[in-house]
Amino acid sequence: MKKPLSGNVTLTEVIAAVEAVAPALEIIDSRYNNFKFSLADVVADNCSSSGFTIGARQQAGVDLSNLGMVMEFDGKTVQIGSSAAILGNPYRSLAAAARVAGEAGKVLPAGSIVLAGASTAAQALTPGVHVKLHCEKLGVAEFSLI
Repeated sequence: MKKPLSGNVTLTEVIAAVEAVAPALEIIDSRYNNFKFSLADVVADNCSSSGFTIGARQQAGVDLSNLGMVMEFDGKTVQIGSSAAILGNPYRSLAAAARVAGEAGKVLPAGSIVLAGASTAAQALTPGVHVKLHCEKLGVAEFSLI
């Protein structure tokens, strides 16, 4: 983010506030056995977040509304998705986050990294796996689990 965002903002304002976009992978884990938790549990205490990795940054303003995504484990496709799964457009997700922040009297500050949401279902990791996400127009994000 190059500018702060808060409250009801338009997509034009959102795009103007974004410094760069990039493919990203969120690494999730859970303190709940077998991922048995409610939506309220996840929202209340961020119980599934473990880490993330980001690919090369690209200039903001790229049309993110329907980018194809392919997730691979050790070179084999395990998930296919689209950025359209993120509220129809990841910029809409950022607008929604700004609205929620504003309702709580908060701001998404400049300098923040914001993960907009998931374009694929979660996939269970195993030790030693190399995870790679190919994102149309944006490139790749990847990591290896040791």
